[in-house]
Amino acid sequence: MQNDFLMRVVFRYVLLFIQVYAFYVILHGHISPGGGFAGGIVLGLGLVLYALIFGLETGARRLPLHYALFIIGIGGTIEGIKFFLPHDTAPTSPEELFGIGLISVMSLAIGLLVGSSLLTIFYLLLEQKDEQFQPEEGDSHSRS
Repeated sequence: MQNDFLMRVVFRYVLLFIQVYAFYVILHGHISPGGGFAGGIVLGLGLVLYALIFGLETGARRLPLHYALFIIGIGGTIEGIKFFLPHDTAPTSPEELFGIGLISVMSLAIGLLVGSSLLTIFYLLLEQKDEQFQPEEGDSHSRS
């Protein structure tokens, strides 16, 4: 699948629209269907699809596992901070993007958390699959 030139060229442009749509769903979740979880799934699946089309090594170089784990930590920290903030914000009209206070910021944190978690699960499943099929050194059942 890595040698399909047309698919790689087309997806290079489609990935931009997938990511923009994911951030649109994340940031407009309080006024339309969607939100942090749905947008995070779209964002994470776009990155997984990138790794599958361009190769696992290229995908792992684009967003390595330790960066994804760092983003999970940042998203979880931002999401946890909201419990320590005062909740005395007055609601405004639903058409305003940032008029409701921290809802958009928290949706962004949830979206990054979910997208990075999905990508981390994908990387860890691939890593487990590679370890499962490689014989260990000194294994008597491996062929020479």
